[in-house]
Amino acid sequence: MAGHGAARAAAFDAAARAQQRQLFMGMNAYDRHKKMVHDLVAFYGGQLPQGGQAAPAKSDWDILRDNFRFIRSEEDDATDSWEVRLAKRYYSKLFKEYAIADLSRYKEGRVGLRWRTQKEVVSGRGQFVCGAKNCDERRGLASFEVPFAYQEAGERKQALVKLRLCPTHAYQLNYRKQQEAEAAQRRRDKEARRKAKRRKKEREERRRKRKRWGRSKERRSGKRRRGSGSSGSSGSSGSSSGPSSSSPSSSSSSSSGSSSSSSSSEDEGGGQRGGKRKRRRSGGREAALPAQQQQQVPPHGDGAAAAAAGVPGENDFEAFLRGLFE
Repeated sequence: MAGHGAARAAAFDAAARAQQRQLFMGMNAYDRHKKMVHDLVAFYGGQLPQGGQAAPAKSDWDILRDNFRFIRSEEDDATDSWEVRLAKRYYSKLFKEYAIADLSRYKEGRVGLRWRTQKEVVSGRGQFVCGAKNCDERRGLASFEVPFAYQEAGERKQALVKLRLCPTHAYQLNYRKQQEAEAAQRRRDKEARRKAKRRKKEREERRRKRKRWGRSKERRSGKRRRGSGSSGSSGSSGSSSGPSSSSPSSSSSSSSGSSSSSSSSEDEGGGQRGGKRKRRRSGGREAALPAQQQQQVPPHGDGAAAAAAGVPGENDFEAFLRGLFE
């Protein structure tokens, strides 16, 4: 009977050890630590240290957060500690062809990236589905190779990361550059409008100058015409007094009047200033010429006055034409 009881106790001990082993395998390091401390105090008479505050315990998540590297190097794996081995083991399970992006703070120019897990690779997340967080768009995806600059373990690092994004999240990814391009375009448009306004103002100024110059030219030509008209009227008055008398003294007085009018017009033309002196003098002469012609041409039906003035009549002109034809 004693042998049977010993065998039974050994069987129960083996079953308990197997059960405890399975229980321990299902726990993480922190849970195992708490169970062992509890068993020490409850079954083996152990005591917890009194006084002083106990150090905060770290979970696996805390260890991964402290030792994880976005891109691991040989220097990161140089230390052979349990924390480094845990982070390296987790890093080896990630797929690093495409990344998943967190664009919730895109207006601040901040983007979060992480590598894909096996479940995301199987579902096509980040390659056949938009790689933005919480986006299931499959149409219009575009590939981007982003120069991702980040700070890790107190160091500034940079890496090229590939992303697959829909048009909406692609705009968010390039939001800062889009804003800078739009601001530059607005500055160029503003400068173009300012130049166009300045050119328009210059054209209007040139147009006003041409208009003022044309008006001043018209005023000068009007003054010349008025001056020539006054000289012509004085000459015509002298010539009209000539044919009324058939005496030679009247014709001589008319010729003297015409000569005086021409001389007065020449004096008036010579009195002008500047580089247009010759032009105005010639204008005075041209104005005086019709007055002389008016003095020489007699009115119709006054043959005696025409003969006295020495102007050929109609008979002389007809004789001249007959001589040409003969």
